[in-house]
Amino acid sequence: MSKSQKSVLSAWGVIISCIGFYLCLDLIFASGEAAEDAEAQAIEEVAGQEVEDDSMVGFKDVIQGKMVSVVLASGPAQMMTGIAIQQIQPMLDVGQSPVTNLCAAILLTRAGEDSNASTEIDAVIVRVEADPESAPPAFLNCARIVQMLIQQKADASAASTSAATAISAEDAKFLKANLDWYGELMISTVSPDPAFEGALEKSQLLLMASLFTFGFIVLVAGLGGFVWLVIVAVRWTANTLANPLREPTILQESLPWIFVGWFIAVILIAVAVGLFGSRAERLSGGLALAMQIGAMFLPLIALALPMRSGKSWHQIRLDIGLHCGRGFFREFFYGVTVYGTAIPIVIVGAIFALLLSLIFPQELAQASHPIQKALADGDTSQRVLLLFIAAVAAPIVEEIIFRGVLFVHLRDLSRRWGRFLSFLFSALGSSLIFAAIHPQGIIFIPILGALAVAFCLAREMRGSLISCMVAHGINNGLVVGLNIAMAG
Repeated sequence: MSKSQKSVLSAWGVIISCIGFYLCLDLIFASGEAAEDAEAQAIEEVAGQEVEDDSMVGFKDVIQGKMVSVVLASGPAQMMTGIAIQQIQPMLDVGQSPVTNLCAAILLTRAGEDSNASTEIDAVIVRVEADPESAPPAFLNCARIVQMLIQQKADASAASTSAATAISAEDAKFLKANLDWYGELMISTVSPDPAFEGALEKSQLLLMASLFTFGFIVLVAGLGGFVWLVIVAVRWTANTLANPLREPTILQESLPWIFVGWFIAVILIAVAVGLFGSRAERLSGGLALAMQIGAMFLPLIALALPMRSGKSWHQIRLDIGLHCGRGFFREFFYGVTVYGTAIPIVIVGAIFALLLSLIFPQELAQASHPIQKALADGDTSQRVLLLFIAAVAAPIVEEIIFRGVLFVHLRDLSRRWGRFLSFLFSALGSSLIFAAIHPQGIIFIPILGALAVAFCLAREMRGSLISCMVAHGINNGLVVGLNIAMAG
């Protein structure tokens, strides 16, 4: 075995160790934060205090509730109620958390299904009484208040009276503190609040417009992307597709060590930050977000590692794709095409994600990202910074490391297999690592990996990273923008 091969093998030993350590570290921090939240909530309940700043309801449940409210407001009552109930049904599954079940019952009440809602709450109360640790400490009190309000609403309806259901200020405050948007929805359902109903109507219009715009962009881009994929396949088969990566890089064994240096720096920063602040704190507040941006770019100092062995910065830039290719604006425009190309590939990834959701337990199959809650809780300036992180900072950093360094390194290792097999191995390998270290759950790995494969294809065809960064930025920008619209 040559010295170069030993160096690469050593680098991959460190990379695999870093991946394992990083995944364990993320689990440790996530479980630690969950334990701290549970302990704080338990202390507050013992002290007779209400949770003022942290709702027990997750962001996904709020989004689901707003989607149902849009359905209920968008057409004839009888038809839309049936569609809404179909959307609510998965939230009532016993595999879901008791909090999600309670949210679903509130949505049933909103849809006029008081009897069904009452039955569901009775069932979830029995479950939680049998296993108190399955729900937050304040859950049973919330469920009983909601049950009481539903009963009062049903009694008023049976008596054919239009009088609003009375709710004490203390109960109203308790529901709002612990159920957040769902608390307000429940209160306004039994005792209409003009301010809340007006805000809800505006958010419904914004959400409908956002969903239509997002759907239109994805449909048009996806159709164009499918056509372009067919063209790429034909040209690849005919061996007429551009091949800017046909020659091995000059950096060779330096590439995996760049990835190692970046990864170690990321881990050290994550440990340092994790010791002083939770993940939620890192994504809230203007100063914390600005520091987060700096922490994302700082590990890129690893790109300078090959200079210690005499490699020039010019050569490093060329090998990792930090150049303008056939012209900046041409590469930028091509990035829009790459986004369209990614959509059909993501559909394939979504099919695999669906299969994973059937295999893994519900708690392991959850697909979410910490930024969602930060978007929901943040003010306008914080949302702008979060949008910058997702649509600008993350695409630049991740494309440099994963498509600029890791993908090309794997292409160098497998070049003797022929272009197609080498690309397939390099794209799948780098994309799997890219998807696995994102904090979005097992179910999201095929979808993120599919996106990454599309970006690898752009890197393979263009050489420059500009189109990859642009496509990555468009995707993240659209998703974050839609989340902002959903958060209201």
